[in-house]
Amino acid sequence: MAKRSEEELDWELRKASIVGLGERSVRKNYYPQLRQNMERLQRFHTLLDYTSDFVVLISMPDGLISDANAAFAQLLGVNVDDIIGQPFNAQSFCKDCQQVIDLLHRDMVVSHKHFSNRNHSLVSQSGDDSSPKWLELSFKIASVDRHRYGVLVGRDVTERKRNEVLMNKLLSEKAALLDNALVGIAGVRNRFFESCNRRFEEMLGYPPGKLQGQSTRIMYQEDDTYTALGDAAYRSMKHGQKYTARVMLRRADGSEFLCEITGQLNDPSHPELGSIWMFNDVNELKLAEDKALFLSHHDVLTKLPNYQLLKDRLSQAVSLVSLSGKQVALVVIDIDRFKTINDSLGYGVGNQVLVQVAERILNEISDVDTVSRQGGDEFLLLLPAESMTDECLPIISRLMAKLAEPYFVADTELRLSVSVGIALSPDDGDEFEILLKKADMAMYRAKSEGRDTYRFFNAEMSYEATEQLNIRVGLRKALELNQFQLFYQPQLDINTGRLVGAEALIRWFHPEFGMVSPAHFIPVAEASGLIVAIGDWVLQEACREVARWRDAGMPNPVVAVNLSALQFARGNIEQAVSDAVADAGILPQMLELELTESIMIHNTERVLATVKRLKQKGFVFTIDDFGTGYSSLQYLKRFEVDKLKIDQSFVRDIIDDEDDAAIVRAIVQIAKGLGLKTIAEGVETAEIMALLQQYQCDEVQGYYLARPMSASQFMTYLKQHCSP
Repeated sequence: MAKRSEEELDWELRKASIVGLGERSVRKNYYPQLRQNMERLQRFHTLLDYTSDFVVLISMPDGLISDANAAFAQLLGVNVDDIIGQPFNAQSFCKDCQQVIDLLHRDMVVSHKHFSNRNHSLVSQSGDDSSPKWLELSFKIASVDRHRYGVLVGRDVTERKRNEVLMNKLLSEKAALLDNALVGIAGVRNRFFESCNRRFEEMLGYPPGKLQGQSTRIMYQEDDTYTALGDAAYRSMKHGQKYTARVMLRRADGSEFLCEITGQLNDPSHPELGSIWMFNDVNELKLAEDKALFLSHHDVLTKLPNYQLLKDRLSQAVSLVSLSGKQVALVVIDIDRFKTINDSLGYGVGNQVLVQVAERILNEISDVDTVSRQGGDEFLLLLPAESMTDECLPIISRLMAKLAEPYFVADTELRLSVSVGIALSPDDGDEFEILLKKADMAMYRAKSEGRDTYRFFNAEMSYEATEQLNIRVGLRKALELNQFQLFYQPQLDINTGRLVGAEALIRWFHPEFGMVSPAHFIPVAEASGLIVAIGDWVLQEACREVARWRDAGMPNPVVAVNLSALQFARGNIEQAVSDAVADAGILPQMLELELTESIMIHNTERVLATVKRLKQKGFVFTIDDFGTGYSSLQYLKRFEVDKLKIDQSFVRDIIDDEDDAAIVRAIVQIAKGLGLKTIAEGVETAEIMALLQQYQCDEVQGYYLARPMSASQFMTYLKQHCSP
């Protein structure tokens, strides 16, 4: 036997000494320590019972519950003593109890005889499926007196789990909302993109995720724009205000577009936290606005200044030369027999000729002169500072010679001549309308004297005035003798072809001269004030006729009547309209009142108030010949109209003229944006009809559908189109 070491001998001696003390020594030393340990154990058990987490001691490997605190018993709804010694995996509080036992068994195998420091965590669902409860469990292996136990600690995390689910749902909804937003949205910090939605990436032409982390400098063409906008924006936003601006931004391919941007700091008290920005692409809208604004001042076909712009420039020119002793010349240039070109070669060829005429006039005048297309084949020329009458002659002679040179259109050589009339201010007047009237008189004198010549206005040109006087006298008799008659042009729904109404058009059947064109007598009626009485007659007759349509079975019949600016200025239009409807026994909705832009720009506030009162009574309003007048969009915002009528000058050539097509599309787009209907006049072919339908125009009228017809003819037409 090997010799024992000194340590072993020392232990034997100490053990014998302890044993030798006997029973008295045990009581003296062991029981106080045991009591202290028991008290400590009791305090620890009390502590476990008062904690919100539940604790379970599971003996291994049999999986029986050795001990548990009050929280665990409360979870099961039993007393602690009732579950001591019960199999843990038989408890119903947790769907993963067996998984806990399996993991504890695995740890026993892995840890062998050593204490296991493995700490497992899992979230388990308990309760029924209708109201699940989520528990977070942690467990490990521990050895006590060479016996192994699984220590399970758990807590109720149902509220946290619900909050996580809700938060994930909100984050998903937020992401979906941002990615499907119609505007670009970006988070910016220190002028770098922190985040952005898909719309913003598409707007700038970048692939997903490419913008994040990039400098905002990539949106701008120039450093100066980048710096100036940034300084202005953050100077405004640091006080808690929003910053809004319209700026040209650059796409990934280098192209530019107009964008409306709005930015705001996330927290004004902490600018370093960054800002949020919204980007709205207004490029197409701006182009449409610019186009419409241009059209409100220019002729659609020739792009020349229109009537109103020329009128403004003449007024300025007259004011400038009033003290200088110089003169202002207003020149009317009318193409001789131009109707023959339209009738024989078509309006398309005629329009091309008009464009070439405009170009030739522009090439022969100076920068201070203004040329305008008055309408049809008539042009106006403003020469703003002529010293004497004879100074006009070289310009007029040069123009007439240039316009007489051959035109080559559609493989056809054409030759034209023009008749020219000239009025001078201040000798012939200083107002545009007076000068235009006298220049027209001079032009008609040139035509009457053989055409292809010019004439200055003079006092002998009284036969035009006499003619107007005869018309004026004839108009009074026409009212008394019932020489006026209303014709009706059908208006159809473009998609269904359903008859929705008709426009009332006045005709004058003179016993001596036959039918007198409205183009001749309407201006005289307006100049004389007779248009008020004539307008009242039209309202009364149109209302009586639409009542007949209703009685004939037409569903929701509507008759459209043009109103004159003079009816608003001199007549009691509100009373006249109300009386016409009441006398005919119809609803206000059956009368559609067409306003020209000249009505809206004269005495705007009074007209606006009248329109609002009539709207409240149920009357329907349309802006006639939309886009051909002055400042259409300015007044469109203020007048609560229901429909825009697209002028036939835009409609006739939309097949061949892309500018006309773009104009019609823009008008329809503007109308839809404002919740208005559109009706196109001058529909003469099936191709035009199809294109208007493609543009989503609502209603149409024109020779392709039906010509204006008498009341009896329209009644026949109505019965054919409204029969069941």
